[in-house]
Amino acid sequence: PVRSCVQCGVSGSKGSFLRIAGRPERGWDPDPEGKRPGRGIYLCRKAECIEGFMRRVRTPKGGARWRMGPGGAVLADRLAAWWAAEAGTQGE
Repeated sequence: PVRSCVQCGVSGSKGSFLRIAGRPERGWDPDPEGKRPGRGIYLCRKAECIEGFMRRVRTPKGGARWRMGPGGAVLADRLAAWWAAEAGTQGE
C-alpha cells in the first residue's frame, strides 16, 4: 500500500515510513514495525520530518489535528526517545 508522510507529503511504500499507531481517545505511540492496532500516522524516517512533527504536535493546534489534546506532548516525548535510540543504533 502507498502511504504519505503527514509532514512533507512524499508518497512511498508503507515500510519506508515510521508509523505512529493509536486512537484519539487512547493515545499514540511510535510503531516502527507497523504491527500495532489502531489508526496510523506515517512519517518519513528523516530528521526534518520527525523533528518537525514533534514540534507540530506539541502545539494545541497541531495536537488538535489528530485529536491528541495534551497527548501530543506525550507523543512528542516518546517520539524523541525513539529517534534518539534509532540514531544511536545507526551510529554503531
